[in-house]
Amino acid sequence: MIVQFLVTVFDNPGRFLAILLLIAQLVGSAGTYPIELVPGALQSLHPWLPMTHAIRGLRAVISSGDFLIMWKEAAILLATAAVFALATLVYFLLRYRRRYAVWTETAAQT
Repeated sequence: MIVQFLVTVFDNPGRFLAILLLIAQLVGSAGTYPIELVPGALQSLHPWLPMTHAIRGLRAVISSGDFLIMWKEAAILLATAAVFALATLVYFLLRYRRRYAVWTETAAQT
């Protein structure tokens, strides 16, 4: 949903931002390396990256079978998806309203 939002709102620069987000997530989500080995800037981003929550939930189920942690992380991911889906919807509604208002004004003038 984050990539959809970025691409919808910013078009090609949004695609670039999505790639940067993907790179930040690969490094800063502690999926490849422990978070302690990552640079400080990415350590501060670590709790905010969606892939962090996916990895935490997966690790909890695989290693300890603790489904409570998995459901908590799934809820965070679902909330993130909902926020960005809603933001995309708001963007489309505003864009439609702006376009429809121009069309209505043009039709009223004729």
